[in-house]
Amino acid sequence: MEKFLFEGTQWFSTEFTSFLKHSYLVMPNWKWIILIGGIVAGFALRPIVQWCFKQLKIHNPIAKKFVKSFTAYFFRFEIERPLAWIFIILLWFAIDDAIEVSGKFETYYEYILKGMLGFHVIRLVYYCVDALGFVFADVAAKTESKMDDNLVPFATKTMKALVVILGFLLILQSFGLNVMSLMAGLGLGGLALALAAQDTAANLFGSVTILIDNPFQLGDWVKVKDMEGTVEEIGFRSTRVRTFYNSVITIPNAMMAKETIDNMGVRPYRRVRQVIGIAYETPPDRIKEFCDRVRYAIRQESVVVPDTVTVNFNGFADSQLNVLVQFHLQVFTGAEEMERQQAIFIEILKIGAELKVDFAYPTQTVYYRGGGGDSDQQQLQQPTVQPM
Repeated sequence: MEKFLFEGTQWFSTEFTSFLKHSYLVMPNWKWIILIGGIVAGFALRPIVQWCFKQLKIHNPIAKKFVKSFTAYFFRFEIERPLAWIFIILLWFAIDDAIEVSGKFETYYEYILKGMLGFHVIRLVYYCVDALGFVFADVAAKTESKMDDNLVPFATKTMKALVVILGFLLILQSFGLNVMSLMAGLGLGGLALALAAQDTAANLFGSVTILIDNPFQLGDWVKVKDMEGTVEEIGFRSTRVRTFYNSVITIPNAMMAKETIDNMGVRPYRRVRQVIGIAYETPPDRIKEFCDRVRYAIRQESVVVPDTVTVNFNGFADSQLNVLVQFHLQVFTGAEEMERQQAIFIEILKIGAELKVDFAYPTQTVYYRGGGGDSDQQQLQQPTVQPM
């Protein structure tokens, strides 16, 4: 018969000693009391341990001094929760070893503790990968190349997925399962799985192609088919594009890899082209003066590339004389482009008003031919002009 602490002393009576030594289910009662007491004490102690870890995190001098270090980023997460659980689980393992729990109950008890311990260790490693991602993102932001800015988020997501998958496999291995045999068994259904996941695989290879070929970067204005917007995120399966009406389009990476992408974000200059129609009644000298003044006004804008300015009378239309206005702006955002373009167009309107140049609109002249009366002849000599 197993002995327990204080057995044979004056601490316990004979009846109580007999009760403690009596086995219930698979263990003596005294082991059940210690085990259950340890579990309850662990749950009661966990908030205190978590508070202690939180205070260490808050008052850590390294995180305060180096705000962009790995430690600072790692401590931004709630690491005190998994750390407290790991401490308590190790305490429960120690109680298990101390009282020598035996039989199948010990096996199940240890399986539960190993599963809990593995979950919280994976959680900590996951936070570590996230913190490393922030550190590498800061390093990438200091380089001139934009490829690493796209690569860091993708690599971080890949590492997170590997941490979860490998951690899960290690937990299964700790339960006594042969992971290699399990993987081999899963390989038998690999063909069916590959056929079912071929779109996912195509999108994954598409994301790798995008990162290697680098057709666009985060923040670029792109056009893909009839979709247009700013690239917000490049993920495993898709690329997210924020449209100019503030919605988000999710485009599969397989499509992004094979479609023609018009990257508007890499333009050194942005072209503005407008055909202005003026009335046929405008005298030639006034047309020339209008073109000269508009050309001069556009060249005075600081963001206009002077050598690209074109303002010329270049055609006769059905109801107007065409003046081509074309120039390039050295701007970097769509909002700035619209603002500068508006200022130039308003200046053109002011010049037209000063020179009394009438801007044309589509018109149609209708002639009425009657039977030769005076009223019909009058209508023939005075055509009616109606807006189309």
